[in-house]
Amino acid sequence: MKTIGLIGGMSYTSTVTYYELLNSLTNTHFGDLTTPKIILNSLNFSDIEKLQHQNDWENLGSTLNKEAIKLQKAGAEILALCTNTMHKVADQMMENVSIPFVHIAEATAKIISDQRYKKPALLATKFTMEEDFYILKLSKYGLEPIIPPQASRDILHSVIYDELCLNIKTEESTEKFLQITQEVRNIGADSVILGCTEVGMLLNNENVELPVFDTVELHCKEILNQAL
Repeated sequence: MKTIGLIGGMSYTSTVTYYELLNSLTNTHFGDLTTPKIILNSLNFSDIEKLQHQNDWENLGSTLNKEAIKLQKAGAEILALCTNTMHKVADQMMENVSIPFVHIAEATAKIISDQRYKKPALLATKFTMEEDFYILKLSKYGLEPIIPPQASRDILHSVIYDELCLNIKTEESTEKFLQITQEVRNIGADSVILGCTEVGMLLNNENVELPVFDTVELHCKEILNQAL
């Protein structure tokens, strides 16, 4: 297997899921105790979050570029970013980096398109829902993403940063998220993208009526495919 380089810590709750899932998927693939070689650079999310909300994406791109170069020099043979939102600066991150990059939106869009869904609701941070960097990737595969109304986008963003990134899960927030899945269904969504790596803490195929596509799960499967 190729050595996997991960840039994580944004937040630690989802990075833990990446590590666990990549190891579990590898065990299952080989049918034994085989696990992947992973090099993880885990960042201080407080610094990242401040720059996000200051709209300083140039600085964020430079920060991730330095981490990607470090991973390549450390021996990583493929690279993945353990967050949806920070894919906004993926192009800048990959400057002077020659190893392949596994893009989370590409991995997700391929599966949704293959399963012939057309209008997935995108539940994520406001950065991901309201800017075009992610939506354009989905559109490239013929998808027509459904974005929740403003009030619901505010709820999703707030719960992600104020609760899920701190590993806080509440019944109240789960109910709010479930109400939003009904809302997007009513405006035409045929499926749901858990477009923030923490949203899977509250939503899944068992409590959502529409088909659910968890970006962490789909991303990890594609990372493993490329590592193999």
